Amino acid sequence: MERKGKSASGPVNAPPMLLLSARSWAIYNADTGELMDGKLERERREIASITKTMTAYTAIGIVTRLDINVHASKVETSFEATNMCGTSAELAEGDVLSIWDMLHAMLLPSGNDAAYALAEYFGVLLDEMGISATKSKPSNPMRAFVAEMNKNAKSLGLSNTTFANPHGLQNSMNKSTAYDVAKLSAACMRLPMFAEVVKKQRYVCVGQDMFDKQKRFSWENTNKLLAKGFCGVKTGITPAAGPCLACCFQGSPGVNLVLVVLACKTMEHRWDEIVQMRDWALLQLRGSDFYPRLGKKKALMLMDGEKVRREEELDSPPVKRLC
Repeated sequence: MERKGKSASGPVNAPPMLLLSARSWAIYNADTGELMDGKLERERREIASITKTMTAYTAIGIVTRLDINVHASKVETSFEATNMCGTSAELAEGDVLSIWDMLHAMLLPSGNDAAYALAEYFGVLLDEMGISATKSKPSNPMRAFVAEMNKNAKSLGLSNTTFANPHGLQNSMNKSTAYDVAKLSAACMRLPMFAEVVKKQRYVCVGQDMFDKQKRFSWENTNKLLAKGFCGVKTGITPAAGPCLACCFQGSPGVNLVLVVLACKTMEHRWDEIVQMRDWALLQLRGSDFYPRLGKKKALMLMDGEKVRREEELDSPPVKRLC
């Protein structure tokens, strides 16, 4: 797809080019499906815990297909899940949470243990219901779930993406691109259940331990940009992937951006660079046919990150957003 506002000689009516530390990045208009700009956006690389967005997408898809009550259905944490290294939701063997709570355990603190537990749970369902994308014998729930992840990647048109696990820990076969991550993030944010989870900065719930006693859990979202007007979606970091981040920004009206950085110089660079990309994209939109139709007042408000959500000052009625 050709980028907006590009010509052989460079940008046309565009803000200055972005200079970012990320080895690959993408700015994606989720409303139009347009790649606004990027660098090496189709280069395959590991994406770390951003993988969990597809884990959630796949789990929610099965929930919808089988009409599962996410609050009533319970997921038990296995010994294998608690042995996962890396970021954790601090689950212990035998801990039981609802699917709804387990999605928070995976997406907010980026719990590898929660991702594994969800994949086991839904992998068993895929095998039992005979709807697994793999025909492996004997049954292998984890393999069945990962096969379903790859099936979903294909259906979403993520042509340069393959998954090897549900958590994103280092694996040379678990790779995607900045462009594919942007498309996946946009698809995830169209799911109300997913959008409701990833917009939260903090979540508290009560589950049960292996002795059926109540156990309180509290998780903070690793996405620091939620406090700055963004509404998702996922952080990630491993030695192979480097610091990564996919973020969604929804302005008003008609601004729905997904911004992706992979392999940034440092973890802190992720936050600054996503904000730079957001600001660049809003300036780019201001120079397009979109902003003149809105009028100067609305255009300036859309560019102002502090005012972007003050819909009461717009002439038009508020629009429904995903978060």
